[in-house]
Amino acid sequence: MIKLFLLSIILSVYAYAEAISILPYGGNLSYDGDNNKSVKERASLYGVHITKGTLEYLLEFDFLKTDIRHKDVNLENLSQNDLSFAYGRYFKSYMYRGGFHYISTNDPILGGGFVGFVSLGGYKYLGYDKYTYGVEAYYSRYTSRVAVTQFTPYFTAYNALSLYWGSGFSVKANYQLTPDYVKESYLSFDVSETLYYKSIYLTLRGYGGEMVTGVKDSGFTVINTQDLMKTGYGVKFGYHFTPAAIFSLSYDVNNYEEIDLIEEGSSSLVMASFYYGF
Repeated sequence: MIKLFLLSIILSVYAYAEAISILPYGGNLSYDGDNNKSVKERASLYGVHITKGTLEYLLEFDFLKTDIRHKDVNLENLSQNDLSFAYGRYFKSYMYRGGFHYISTNDPILGGGFVGFVSLGGYKYLGYDKYTYGVEAYYSRYTSRVAVTQFTPYFTAYNALSLYWGSGFSVKANYQLTPDYVKESYLSFDVSETLYYKSIYLTLRGYGGEMVTGVKDSGFTVINTQDLMKTGYGVKFGYHFTPAAIFSLSYDVNNYEEIDLIEEGSSSLVMASFYYGF
């Protein structure tokens, strides 16, 4: 009876979902080797992102496991699980989206975190070109009573240059209200440019300004540290084996100031992912 019940659920998912995708991902984060710039040594990250939806709605689920190792063996290493869920509705020229991000970690200050988010956006098509704009809002709160409010307006543009070539541009500004930190507000931005050619794409991205305990990637990435994030850059390469099977590899460098340390350090992150839709 239970098997029949589970089978009926699985069949209903396939019957009513226009598209389902699974994206496993993983990588390694290396912190600055200078003890005056970072107490952390390295971190491993791996997770999975799942979507289900039609042209009118999209459900998203994400799980991320992070393990951070300290240089000092007397310091307890950090272990963290992130769970995220989002639901979006799409109409002819606008969309809205909401969700939450939950953090479970042994960090004594920024553990037990909860992030709620909403967004409202619009889009416009001009021939084969598409322009998207909107604003995202986040509210983060942790068991230590640290609270952060963030507003992220954004603009993206995709331009079909020819039959085989395409170009994508994206810019986001992140304005944070941080009453529990040294400064009451922080401002940062993310910019990226992507070039598409047949089954290959290449993305170049840059980061600037200052961010602390911030949210990125539409709510799926939460930087729940007290470190001050500054400038950075990155590159991402992707290859489409088929329209529903995509491999990507990325490399990012971020400059930051760890809490209680006065010298600026840098970290490097290598990530790989494989998208499969059916």
